[in-house]
Order: sequence, then C-alpha cells, then structure tokens
Amino acid sequence: MHWQKQLIKHFWTFKRKKRVGRPPLSNEIKQLILVMKNDNLYWGYKKIQGELLKLDIDLDKNTIRNILSDFRRKGKIKESLSWKQFLRLQIHSLYAMDFFTIDTILNQRLYVFFIIYHQTREIAHVAIAMTPCREFVRQQLIEFGEKLSGSVYMIHDNAAQFNLDYLAYGIKEIRTSVKAPNMNAIAERFIGSVRREALDYFLLISEQQILNILQEYIDYYNSKRPHQGLGQQVPEGYKPQRHGKVRKTPILGGLCNHYDRIAA
Repeated sequence: MHWQKQLIKHFWTFKRKKRVGRPPLSNEIKQLILVMKNDNLYWGYKKIQGELLKLDIDLDKNTIRNILSDFRRKGKIKESLSWKQFLRLQIHSLYAMDFFTIDTILNQRLYVFFIIYHQTREIAHVAIAMTPCREFVRQQLIEFGEKLSGSVYMIHDNAAQFNLDYLAYGIKEIRTSVKAPNMNAIAERFIGSVRREALDYFLLISEQQILNILQEYIDYYNSKRPHQGLGQQVPEGYKPQRHGKVRKTPILGGLCNHYDRIAA
C-alpha cells in the first residue's frame, strides 16, 4: 500500500542534523576586506585582521585569507606595483651599492665598493678594500651620508657585510631577492662597463694603480660619457656645442676618448 511505503521510507531516511557554527559572513564585511586590500596593496591578511579589530570586527586570519583568495580568483584585487614601477616612482632618491673583485698579476684580490645614483647613473662613491667586511661598509656609508641632504633608499644584495643599521645613516635599505641580479641591474651594468672599457686592458699590479684608473674612468663616466639608459645624456649634464673646432681628449691613454669644441 502507498501509505505503508511512505511510512517505511520516512523511517529509514537519514535525518540531517541541524547545522551549527558561525553564521555566514555578510557581503558588507567581505567588501570592506576587499576595499582594505585594494587601498593597501602590500597588506596581508594579518594586517587586515588587525584593522578589522579596530572596527570591532573579529575574524579569524584564515577566514580573511580565504576571502582574499576568492576575490583574487575573481580578478577583483588590484595588482601590486612591479619592481620597474617602484624604481620609476622612487628614482629621485634611489641609490644602489655593490662590490666587485679585481685580481692583480701578483695574485692579490682586491674588492671595489661603489655607490651609484639611479636617476643620473652617477657614481657617488668608490673605495677599495683588501677585505669586504661590515666595518668597511659602515665607514663608507658614514662618508656617503655626509653628502646627503635627506633620506634615500639603498639597494643592495644579501651579503653579510651589508647587514647594517641603515636608518642610523639616514638610509632606507632595499634588499634584493635571492638569485635576482636584475633587481640591481644598474649597478651590475656599471661593473660590466668599467671592466670592458678600462680594467680589462691593464696589467694590474697595486691598489694605488687600480684606484688611479678608477678615478680617471669615473670622472669620464660621470662628466663626459653619454649613457644609453639616459637617452644619450651625461650624468652631470652638458650643453651641445655648435661652434668651434672639434677637440679630442684621450681618457686612460686613449682607451676612451672625449670630444668637445674649442673656440676658434
């Protein structure tokens, strides 16, 4: 009979227990999390959790992470600044530093430390060390800091000798990522230029000889050499000369040459 079948079916049907737990999160709070993230691209879910607590909204960090993941899948979270965009925005106060090695014919290894200004490509500081220790870098930053008139950013790699308190010298540090040399590409390019255009052509004997070569090359690099990365401009600037006889000035014995005009 029909009623009997229905009775048996109802008796043996699994009865789901009433769901318990937190009520579903309102769309208003989800949208607030989205706004906080897009207004502050570098905030993570823990930072957003803290801001929500200030508004008396207590959410577990995993809940916030899941909400952000869902928004990210839907393409609703803005992309953060790329490294290139960051460099462009901060270029007026951005420097980079690094070491490169030089081996003499007497089998002595020296370390050249330099600081380069991103905006103009000017070499702002150079020094040579027998050992690239932290104390040496600290002294160079003290000397460099004396030339500054405000706070600047300094890009450097993760070498132990760069592990310093940069704020004490009016500098904000930016560490490059591991195995990411392109994050310090301008410094790397200078190293290639000074080797190809100067150092590779000398039998290097002493620290003083190397320092003399570097000083003459850097003077040329800063005040006379056009840079492709600057649209063929010179770091310290120049005015095109239309009149006068062309004069050639040898640099480093003619390895490089500078051309200008002299009045007739």
